[in-house]
Amino acid sequence: MMSEVEEGDMPHAVDGEAPASTQQNGVSGAPKSNSESQRPDGDKDLPPPDVTSQAANAGADSERDNQFNHSDDIGLAEEELEASDDTPVIRNTSLQIKPAAGSSSNNISSGEPEERRTQSPHTLHNQMGNLGLADRSALPRKPVEIRPVHIGDMKIRSKLKFEVVTAKVMEEGGKKFVAYTIMMKRASGDPHPAVIHRRYNDFCNLYERILCTFHPSVLGDFQFPKKVLIGNFKAEVISERTDAFHKFLNLIAVSDKLLYSEYFHAFLSSEEQNEAVSHIKLGQYSDAAPLLETIFYVREKLFTLSHIAVLECVIELVACLAAVQADETAYRYALIASQCIQLAAGHPRLSKITVPFLKLAESLSESVGHDSKPYKKQLSELRYSGIKTDRAPTLLEVIRDKYIHTATKTSRAY
Repeated sequence: MMSEVEEGDMPHAVDGEAPASTQQNGVSGAPKSNSESQRPDGDKDLPPPDVTSQAANAGADSERDNQFNHSDDIGLAEEELEASDDTPVIRNTSLQIKPAAGSSSNNISSGEPEERRTQSPHTLHNQMGNLGLADRSALPRKPVEIRPVHIGDMKIRSKLKFEVVTAKVMEEGGKKFVAYTIMMKRASGDPHPAVIHRRYNDFCNLYERILCTFHPSVLGDFQFPKKVLIGNFKAEVISERTDAFHKFLNLIAVSDKLLYSEYFHAFLSSEEQNEAVSHIKLGQYSDAAPLLETIFYVREKLFTLSHIAVLECVIELVACLAAVQADETAYRYALIASQCIQLAAGHPRLSKITVPFLKLAESLSESVGHDSKPYKKQLSELRYSGIKTDRAPTLLEVIRDKYIHTATKTSRAY
């Protein structure tokens, strides 16, 4: 972009050319006026203009003007840009000038591209709700270092173990209860265990489902802790139940028919799933994101990435994180979602989510300064195969459509 031409940069008058005021007062060769004849002897007449040199200079000026106009079309030459002292004006950019120390400015966009990628979804949802992905990818950025998501083997299930690490008396709706914190991790070691909280009734319902489906001998000599009418919050009762629940969960972990049963999966994630769906339906994506992250780690450890339930969860997580503009975290899980889509190739549920996901992943990759060509290539291949990608709904619209017309505890497939 060319800056305005300052006064010192304007072309000078051609040597030997009389000023305009002089040319208007007289013509070369005309008789001198009386005032001219009365000038002192020291003042000499100006020489007549050299018509030949003026014509040559006029041609040079015309050629320079043509070059100047041509440079407007093709941009300044590189050496002209380097020699220019003018300050270029950057348009359509998300960069902001950082306010000086002590400034009372409340502009939350200052330093925004760097801060937005590291802030929590809750803070970003409050501060950055009005910006879109198109604004965030206005300029290329230095690639952000993406922390890996710790996952196990993508196809082989790992042996699991459970620990009931804490028991805490809580109150909700005027009623007290004990919340048992369960840690789910791989037996071989796990840097990111899944952590959930369950109550006595949750364990009791799971135990009754097992007895209804299998013979009691499936749990060996395990005795489930009985209900008590008085003293539920005594330390010895809580300690006894904590040990019993720890043993109960690890008995399930060594039995595949119990571990991979539908009711045990519901025990591990249905509470968080129902709450996340409620937040999604209300547009509270910053509240839904941490719940979906917990569900992802539970399902990934239980089923591996190749299971469609893991794909559905991580897709929802990416969409919610992008909605609150936690770009870096959203892109981390978008990389995982890409692997899930490859592993689930041919699954009928992919038809509605593939194009919206690829378009969102393309925008996220550009936002964090990473290569978006793989996503563009996949979209191009889909267009070549006859799939329309221009009018596809957003990923968040697809997810909301899945839940918006259903009850909280039920949902239809994508």
